[in-house]
Amino acid sequence: MSSDASASSDETIDPGSDTGTPPGEGGRSGQVVEGVDETAAELARSGQERGTLRDVADSLGISSAVALRALRGAEEIKPLMASKVRETAERLHFPLEELSDEADHRGVVAVLVNTMRNTWISDLVRAIRIELAATGRSAVVVPTRRRIPEYPVAADTDAIESLVDLGVDGFLMISDLADMDTVLEATAGRPFVGIGCSKSFIGRFDTVRIDDEVGQGLLVDHLVGLGHREIAHIGGVGAEVARERSEAFRAAMERHGLGESARIEPGDFTEQVGQTAGSMLLRGSKVPTAVTCANDVTAVGLLSAAREAGISVPEELAVAGYGNTSLASSGVSQLTSVDPNSSRLGALAAQFLVERVSGLETPARDVAVAPSIVVRRSSSAGPRPESTKRKRISVD
Repeated sequence: MSSDASASSDETIDPGSDTGTPPGEGGRSGQVVEGVDETAAELARSGQERGTLRDVADSLGISSAVALRALRGAEEIKPLMASKVRETAERLHFPLEELSDEADHRGVVAVLVNTMRNTWISDLVRAIRIELAATGRSAVVVPTRRRIPEYPVAADTDAIESLVDLGVDGFLMISDLADMDTVLEATAGRPFVGIGCSKSFIGRFDTVRIDDEVGQGLLVDHLVGLGHREIAHIGGVGAEVARERSEAFRAAMERHGLGESARIEPGDFTEQVGQTAGSMLLRGSKVPTAVTCANDVTAVGLLSAAREAGISVPEELAVAGYGNTSLASSGVSQLTSVDPNSSRLGALAAQFLVERVSGLETPARDVAVAPSIVVRRSSSAGPRPESTKRKRISVD
C-alpha cells in the first residue's frame, strides 16, 4: 500500500512567472476571459455543473499548484493573481466550500487498481492527488488483484475491508475490477467512483469514462486517411472495457464501409499477449497494413512481434496504441496513441467522490470524457503499393 503526498510536490512554483501578473494582463486581459468562457462552455456541453481545480488552472494558463495557493491566500501569490484565480473559480463554480487550509488534513481516499504496471495509472493518480489536496485529503494506491486456484483473477476484498476498518473516506476505482458485486459489498457503503471503467457500471455508481467510440474513431479516421484499408485491432479480452473498445473499433470501420475487412485478434492489456496476438496477425498471406491496440502496453508487444517478423514500422505496418502513456512517447517506440485526457478524468472523479463524502445525494452520474489523438512515427506512413511489398510465407 503506497501513500501519496500533496500536490505541491508535483508542481513547483516559479516566483518570477505564475505568482505574478495573470496571463494577458496589461491591455490583453481578454485572453484570460476568453479562456474562462471556453472552459465554462465546455463544462456546460458536458453537463458539468462544477469545474475542477485543473479547469481553473488551465483557464488561466497556470499550474494547479499555483491556483491552489492563490485560493488559499498564500503570501507569495500577488493580489492581482489571487483575485483573478478566485474570480475564475467562482465563474466555473469550483466548490470553494470544500477548500481546506494547507495544514488541514481531513481524510484519506483509497485508489483501487488492478495492476501497478500500467503507466496510465500514474497519470491518473497524479491528477487525483492534486484535486484531493485542495480539500485537505490524501490518497493511497492499493493493488486489489490476487490469484487463487479457484479463481484465476479475483479481487482482494480483504484489503478493501481493511481500508474500511482504517476509516478511509471513500474509494476510486481505476478501470474494472473483478468480482464487482463482492468489491462493492466490501466497501461497506463508502462513496465509490469508477474511472475509465466499463459502460456496464453506469447507474450503479458515479462513473467518469473515456469516450472510446470517439477514441477508436479518431484512430480509424487517421489510418484510413493515410490510405489504409486492411486494419486490425488487438483487444477485446480480459475486461469489459476491452470488449467495448473492440466494438468501437468495428463500428468505426463500418462507418468507413470497411466492416468486412475489420479483423479483431483476441488480446488483453499486457505486453506478452500483445506480442503473441501480433505474431498471429503477421503470419500468413493476408497481413494487415495497420493495427490499433487496446492500450499502449499491448502496442509495445505488437512492435516486438513486428521486429521479430522482420516487418518495418511504419513502412510496412502502422501501429497505434491507446492511453498516450510514457511508453508511447518514448524515443524507442514513438507510438501514435489516443490521449484519454487523464488530467480531466482524475480531477473530475476526485471531485465527484469529495461531493459524495460531503453528503451529496443524487442519482449516479456518468460522464464520458472526449479523448484526442497524438500522431507519432509509428503511423506516419500509408500502405505500400502492391508492387513494393515483400512476399510473405504462409505458416500452417
